Amino acid sequence: MLVFARMQRCLPAVLLAVTLAWPGLVHAGEERLAVPPPAPAPATGAPLAAAPPAAPVEEDSLAIYVMTFGPGDHPFFKFGHDALLVRDRKSGQDRVYNFGTFRFDAPGLIPEFLHGRLTYWLSVSSLAATIAGYERENRSIALQELALPTAEKRALRARLEENARPENREYKYDYFLDNCSTRVRDAVDRATGGALREASRAPGRLTLREQALRMTADTLPLYLALDLVLAGATDRPTDRWAEMYIPQELERGLRAVVLPGPNGPHPLVASEQTVFAANRAPPREAPPARFVTLLLVGLGIALLFVALGWAAHRPPVRAFLGVLVALWGTLVGFIGCFLLYAWTLTDHVVAHGNENIFQCAPWAVSLLVLGVGVAFGSRRATLAALRVTVAALLLGLVGWGLKAHPAFHQHNAELIALLLPTWFGMSIALLHARHGS
Repeated sequence: MLVFARMQRCLPAVLLAVTLAWPGLVHAGEERLAVPPPAPAPATGAPLAAAPPAAPVEEDSLAIYVMTFGPGDHPFFKFGHDALLVRDRKSGQDRVYNFGTFRFDAPGLIPEFLHGRLTYWLSVSSLAATIAGYERENRSIALQELALPTAEKRALRARLEENARPENREYKYDYFLDNCSTRVRDAVDRATGGALREASRAPGRLTLREQALRMTADTLPLYLALDLVLAGATDRPTDRWAEMYIPQELERGLRAVVLPGPNGPHPLVASEQTVFAANRAPPREAPPARFVTLLLVGLGIALLFVALGWAAHRPPVRAFLGVLVALWGTLVGFIGCFLLYAWTLTDHVVAHGNENIFQCAPWAVSLLVLGVGVAFGSRRATLAALRVTVAALLLGLVGWGLKAHPAFHQHNAELIALLLPTWFGMSIALLHARHGS
């Protein structure tokens, strides 16, 4: 079954059909051919020559719109989505071109996702079905009509039709570099002769990481997961062009484009219309500052470990300490293993070289077994767990110290503040537990 996947960055959703009473839209950017004034009558009595026939005025029945859809409730829908709408007034046909389509039931979907090799494609749907689906999800819908010359509108439609053919429609999806928003951006840029790219050379408003975090700030688990897996490549200075992997940023960028015309320069965006206003707060303009909050959480976990270590001579307390050591070590160690896997075995380039691996020692997964030994009072297991924890602490300190070197520029101070204190607290707790065994 084919289902539309709209990335919020452009991720999946089902488009449902309804009818839409569509208001008339102001159309701009039409080319009109001026009719030359008649030649003056000759002064002599010579017979008048027949006037040449007026050049036919080319009919412009096409209108091109960029559709921008706001975030939804589901974590997958937090980044918004966009598409291209081609309206043919002559035929009364509206076609929505969506670059965010994939199959939920595709063989090997999960392995492809994990390896960063998902196949997406360009699909075409009706406007009514598209509007119905997003209204039902309470997601805003905005239209920007593009003031393109007639020839460019026809050429854009022809390229979209060719791109939507089964043999041409598929592409390898990348959440930051090649997604539904960047595909719309590139299509519009070509139609404007590179004007969108030229207008987007200004420094970016935010980094790629900051854009992702601001869109997910109100969903803490997703916010932390993204902050963990995104490497330093997403912290480099960027320009407005790269920021347009977020549909909302593309919507802003289109407003800055000015095109030449026979009557002088004019904006690319001829008109804007809100088709549906969602009943939800708009996304934040910048990510929240959470360093102090995460530091306090890290210190609180560390103090809990220390308190349990001091009282580990009591069997129930020692058992609780062992369970926490097992759970925490398994969680953080698994994250470290995943970061190592994403770096070495996948095409997720934004996760390569992730400095968070210093705070998430992969060998900490061994605490799953050693923590059980701690819970049962095994001195040997407690000593082994202490060594594993101290090694993780030392790795975390190395990662913290390397921040002084400009080559280690990843913005992960919040995660260091959360994770490094816990290794301190766990080390002290296991040291006391070993002596109290």
